[in-house]
Amino acid sequence: MVGFMPPFSSDSIPWAIASGPTALPPGDLHLWLADRDVWTNHPWDSVLSAEELARTSRYRYAVDRDRARTGRGLLRRLLGRYLGMSPADVAIERGEFGKPQLTGDSNDTAIAFNASGSAHLALFAFARGAAVGVDIEAFAATPGAPGKALPSPRDIRSMTTRFAADEAALIRGLPEADAAAAFLRLWTCKEACLKCRGTGLQTPLDEIRIELLDDTRAIGLLGTERFAIRTFAPFTGATVAVAMVGNVMPEPRCWTLARQ
Repeated sequence: MVGFMPPFSSDSIPWAIASGPTALPPGDLHLWLADRDVWTNHPWDSVLSAEELARTSRYRYAVDRDRARTGRGLLRRLLGRYLGMSPADVAIERGEFGKPQLTGDSNDTAIAFNASGSAHLALFAFARGAAVGVDIEAFAATPGAPGKALPSPRDIRSMTTRFAADEAALIRGLPEADAAAAFLRLWTCKEACLKCRGTGLQTPLDEIRIELLDDTRAIGLLGTERFAIRTFAPFTGATVAVAMVGNVMPEPRCWTLARQ
């Protein structure tokens, strides 16, 4: 693992505002960012499956339930645009370890996708013929702003005990502000790789090692498996990672989803 670098480059990728996709050409990687709180009054009950409604109803707090339903509804909305069908008709199943995927007998299984949510934000990734994983962590840039509170130094020390020894040592040796940025970059990289793989946090975090190549690129290593990673910030307070199997990935095309 290389030494600490800036956690991301905020201007490395432009995020245009768009109402939704029209096509997903082979070789493309599409990322969509959405504010779930802007969409919570949409009638998602008519879009989600009975299983999705039941699962999201288990949240204790209404805000978490509404954000979970909105995230799932927006995923269906985007998939429906790519597939040319109604969002409610998109058939989604879960893989062996619970990763959502299109049902093989009713949809175009060449489209792989992944989603992540943090506070009010949701991030979605789409590619053809290649697995993809994403993670987003959203933090309040100023007091009272949307987002979670940044992890405390104590929390970071505790959570890095789950990292590889050299990763944890690197973070412990940094000033507090840099330690938080480095921790978040490594955490999102690890989550994106494990979500790409389909196992998620069922794989211990110290088994996936991250090599930082520069301020926006990294490699994930898990045994003989390799993952290409991009890290960046669509805006202040949001840390994003996207991972695909192999040594390289397409240049992401990125949009912010506009409310219609």
